[in-house]
Amino acid sequence: MTVLKRYVCWMAFAFFILAPMLGQKRLNAQTAEADELPISIQWESTTAANGCQFVHIASDAYASSALALEWTFKPFLEVERAGIGEAWARVLSAQWQSDTIGTGLQFSWNVTPEGFEGYGDAATVSEWGALMLNGLRSSPASNWPQVRDAWMASWDSAYHVPSTIAARVLQTEMFTRRHPYGEQEFPATLAAISEADVQHHAAAYWHPNNGRLVLAGPSYQESIPIKWMDIVSDWPARELKNPALPAPRKPRQNEAFIVESDQDHVYAAAGQLMRLKPDHSDVLPLLILSEHLAAATSDSLAVVIDPLMSSIQFTTNGTAAATIASIVALQSAMADATQSPPNTEALTAWKRKAEVRTQTNLQSPKAAARLFIQRPDWFQAAADTEWEAFTASVQPSDIQRVAINYLRPNNLQIAAVGLRDSARAVAEAFAMPEHLEWYTINAEPKSPFGPAPEGLTASEVIQSHYNACGGESAFEGLNSCRRTGTMEAGGGLVMNVESEEIYGIGHRTAISIDGQVMMEQIVQPGKGLSIKLGKGQVMSTDEYERYEPGLYAAELLSLTPRELTANLVGSNQRLEGQEWVVNLNRDGALVQRLFFDAETHLLIRREEYRSGPTGPSEIFVEYTEYKAFEGLLYATKIIRQTNNQRMVTIFEDVQPNARVNKNQFEWE
Repeated sequence: MTVLKRYVCWMAFAFFILAPMLGQKRLNAQTAEADELPISIQWESTTAANGCQFVHIASDAYASSALALEWTFKPFLEVERAGIGEAWARVLSAQWQSDTIGTGLQFSWNVTPEGFEGYGDAATVSEWGALMLNGLRSSPASNWPQVRDAWMASWDSAYHVPSTIAARVLQTEMFTRRHPYGEQEFPATLAAISEADVQHHAAAYWHPNNGRLVLAGPSYQESIPIKWMDIVSDWPARELKNPALPAPRKPRQNEAFIVESDQDHVYAAAGQLMRLKPDHSDVLPLLILSEHLAAATSDSLAVVIDPLMSSIQFTTNGTAAATIASIVALQSAMADATQSPPNTEALTAWKRKAEVRTQTNLQSPKAAARLFIQRPDWFQAAADTEWEAFTASVQPSDIQRVAINYLRPNNLQIAAVGLRDSARAVAEAFAMPEHLEWYTINAEPKSPFGPAPEGLTASEVIQSHYNACGGESAFEGLNSCRRTGTMEAGGGLVMNVESEEIYGIGHRTAISIDGQVMMEQIVQPGKGLSIKLGKGQVMSTDEYERYEPGLYAAELLSLTPRELTANLVGSNQRLEGQEWVVNLNRDGALVQRLFFDAETHLLIRREEYRSGPTGPSEIFVEYTEYKAFEGLLYATKIIRQTNNQRMVTIFEDVQPNARVNKNQFEWE
């Protein structure tokens, strides 16, 4: 059995289990009309003592059975080393394959970190179901070295398929590598996974009180096999942890990512995130609207409603021109939906299309089982012949409202895989040059910059900057500093700015108008306070990291205590001259990109990636007009641009080792 990782890992699974259980039951039957579902569906649901939900779907028309398992895996846990969950899934699958040799059982399965599903002979479902549950309970891992070697040997053929590459790149960009859904495993990370890692994972990640077990098959049975009962009911419930994860950024413009491959056609994946939970009332009209969006593009479109982060994902494949046209059609359909509501006839047709698709899924035990997991309310409405009542509340105005609230046709993230010129043509059709990035076929970021001199390191570039500004030792010997000047914001508003710091003790920035302080930011090691119009608020982690450099006389020589690493990623050629480009990363994610003039060695530009009150943003900073103060060079003109806003700070006076009152860094 071949196990393929599901790169859209937020797609839910369920566990389909045989036979009724003790507890409250609900039995639903449908007598289908001629133009509707041609089979009768029954389903029942109970909850076991350990909190696990049991669902049974039955139909006389089913000749086979589908069994699958869903449990809470990553959404409620911290990000871990990428690939361990998939390693465990492959280990388990290999064990099942070994266990079935010579048994004569006819079934197939797929295992993922989120669960598994099996599909096979209904007459022997109790046997192969018990085999699966026993394997899950025993959590084998001794075969991991062989599984790992086979996995790594098949890496190129499995992971270099254009659709897989595009999905991996899109996931990374939508969620970031610090989020469970954006994690990426590579051969190097797989080689570092031990048998103990896999065993620990198997023991820690099954939560029956947040899981669902479902069987779709031809009929009910008198009782669940005792072996099944022993295994499933004996699993203890676990505390469900709330996610402690960084919120993925939400771009304010189209972004595109280029992957060069030898494919004649361009495979493109486009997506956007939504702040929408599965139980929100807007989910139903949005999913009905998605039927229209899919039809308007004639390509593959999925709206994935997930407890952590819902999304829209669109895929298309063709020539560069055809791919561009498909994405434009998607954008146009999104924009049209925001501008006017559909008429009643159109909305009725969309509802009917969704119903037909749902009914089609109910005709297959495997599809019906998956549908119950992904959209149980849809399943129940169709199986209970209540579709019209289920969708009656959705009005044309609801469609337009959810389109306005959730569709972002000009904020898509697009991964294009194909021949260099073709993939680049697709990317450049939607994103500005500053929002284009390159990836390798391994879904790793690829530097768009030219080579740097052989042997030159990021540390040497940074040291050269401080030497050009007066000497590394001179900066390290500073105790304090005071800067005063003005800040001009959009609309011509000019404010006074004062910055004071005692290195290692505290930093304060104050912005005032006519002597009245409007904003203050105060940081001490490990914490910060933001004061606006006299009201203080503890800084978020992102805000603290923005002002933390004020605690250091030479912030770029103090990367380790700030948990940053520096890498020289190449050179960049501008009209003004050549630049050395250094990336600052935290936990593998890009935080800042620094540009140093290759001739003067001075820092001249900085790109930041931060979160703020209005969401994640990119910030572009220019440093100009370096001047000497007591023998040290400081940039006296700093231009900061973000979200189409521009602020210009001009420091008129800089006083190294000034007398600074440390009491101003205290707060209750």
